[in-house]
Amino acid sequence: MACSSYKNKTVQLIKCFCGCSDMTVAEVKRIYLLSNSVQQTLVDADATKLLRRFMESRRNGDKVEAEQYLDIYEKCAEFLAESQRTFTQDEVDELVDLGLPYDLEQDLSKRMLSANRTDISCGLNRIQGRCRNEIEASSDYRDFRDAITAKMRRVPQ
Repeated sequence: MACSSYKNKTVQLIKCFCGCSDMTVAEVKRIYLLSNSVQQTLVDADATKLLRRFMESRRNGDKVEAEQYLDIYEKCAEFLAESQRTFTQDEVDELVDLGLPYDLEQDLSKRMLSANRTDISCGLNRIQGRCRNEIEASSDYRDFRDAITAKMRRVPQ
């Protein structure tokens, strides 16, 4: 009985920024609410993916600064999740290749030499904080929020 009632329901979909997939109205509303906070957007995988697609769709050539900060933020999250892994200069170099600013590179290198996992985690969290602030201050994030707002206007009430 439950299956037959499910078949009779229609799901309204809204195109993604890049046109590659469709989003349900509920998903657009959820991400709209998240977009008021950069932190909430960055910890939500779907919202982060949508932000990345938005920035990629507007790119002409090289990545914009906000996109580089997003890459660094995500790489730091990956390193923080791997608590058993030894943090080495290779990881610092990986972040540098993504565009890590020099002052943060120097700070993280010093922490890495201490080999104290708590100290390294603090350094990675500090980097994420800077990245979050830079993303929030970018016109790319403001434009993303505006685009989500425009999507919400197209959603029937």
